[in-house]
Amino acid sequence: MTFSPRKKQSRSKSRIRTTAWTKRTALKLLRRTKLQYDASGEAVGLTHLTSPITGEYRGKKVMDIKTKKANVVRA
Repeated sequence: MTFSPRKKQSRSKSRIRTTAWTKRTALKLLRRTKLQYDASGEAVGLTHLTSPITGEYRGKKVMDIKTKKANVVRA
């Protein structure tokens, strides 16, 4: 029992198959990853994760957001 191809596949057939696989994979990735946007329109993360700005997931508050304190120079 052999696992090698019986005939050599032509270059055009190989390239067509490879291109089709690449396009299919790219579409799957594009559909799988959607970005989440904040009020100013900037992308802040993936949609299936908690928003780092509001701390909400699917409209419910799930975590508290810690605000950064401004650096104050003391003399």
